[in-house]
Formats: sequence, structure tokens, C-alpha cells
Amino acid sequence: MRNIIKKFKFIIAAVVLYACFFFLRQDIFWAAVNYTKDFMLEMLQVLPPVLVITALMAVWVPAEAIKKGLGSASGLRGKLLSLLIGSVSAGPIYAAFPAAYMLFKKGASVSNLVIILSSWAVIKVPMLLVEMKFLSIRFMIIRLILTVPAILLMGVLMERLIKRSNIQSADDKDAIIELPNINCGACGYNNCKDFKKAVLNKDKTLEDCVFLKKADNRTGVTV
Repeated sequence: MRNIIKKFKFIIAAVVLYACFFFLRQDIFWAAVNYTKDFMLEMLQVLPPVLVITALMAVWVPAEAIKKGLGSASGLRGKLLSLLIGSVSAGPIYAAFPAAYMLFKKGASVSNLVIILSSWAVIKVPMLLVEMKFLSIRFMIIRLILTVPAILLMGVLMERLIKRSNIQSADDKDAIIELPNINCGACGYNNCKDFKKAVLNKDKTLEDCVFLKKADNRTGVTV
């Protein structure tokens, strides 16, 4: 029971708040219901095509291409490419998260994910055109000049503060093959725990474990 409450705590909290307003302020309750309904309808219109496109990208675009273009070794080129991807994308920001997760699984760096999400939110080309029309081209240009460096800086800082293993899902962590835990050091790390972190961070692969490689050679299975 405790695990269920922990897993669905935000939904439970929302239901409790709705119930409170239903009995205390029905005007607020019905306004919230209408906002929720509109938001859910919008999500039903936007998310299905986004998920289909994301699934096709996951199949068609090889991981090596993502890692080369948006990985931790992509440097300034990767950051500029991330700005471009976020800027030309369309749709609300929540539509960006499935695509970001797919890129993350394929090897994109934390820094470039932050840049994609941030530029998607605040410097999309269609939004810039509307901003220019209502707030003047001068306002748009100055805000853009100030925003782009801030996004790049935020991406760099986030990569220093958040490692890949911090945002790895529980299912992904459980899917990693168990290590022999003999702490031999042949992989270059002092113990198997540090090696596992390196695998999760994409710095190493399971092939770098001598004992797993030997076991696979005996069974004829490739890691």
C-alpha cells in the first residue's frame, strides 16, 4: 500500500485537492475541471503523432549517429545542432520529452538534451515570428541575443551537476547484466560498482569486463 501511495503521490494529491475544492469552492473546481479537460484533449491531439515520429526515429536513426552528433564528445558542433533542433521544432514543450528521452537512450549528452528542451521552449522560430509582430523586432533580437548564451551555459552547468545515471530509469538500471563483483580491477576501475556506473554513463560497455567476455566466449554469446 505504501509503495502504491509513493508511486502515485502526485495523482493522489491532485484528487484530494479537487475533492477539497468541490466541497469548498465549486467555481474553482469546475474551472479546474475545464482546464484539465482542455489540456487532456490537446495532449491527445499532439502526443500520438509525436510518439509515432519518435518511434520511427528510434528505428531509423542509428545510435552511433546520435552519439556522434549529440553525444558528450560532439563539442560546440553538438550544442549548435541542439539549438537548431529545438528552434525548428513545433508543438508544446511537453511534446519534446518523448523525443528527448529517445535521444538520451541513443547516447545524447545531458548538456545537449537541456539545450534542445530549452530552445524548444523559448526560441522556436514560429514563436519568434509572433514575438516580432507583437513586441517589435528589436525586442525579439535583444531577447534572443541574451537567451542563447544563457541556454548554452545552462546546458554546460547541468552536465556538471547531473550525470546520465541520475536520470536513468529504474527499468534501465535493472536491465544491466549483473557483474561478477570480484573487484579485479581489469576494467580499469577499483571495483565492479564503479564499473557499473561507467556502463550506465556510456563511458564503458559490458565488453570491457574480462569475466563477462570470457563467459560469453564459452557460451558463444556476444555481449
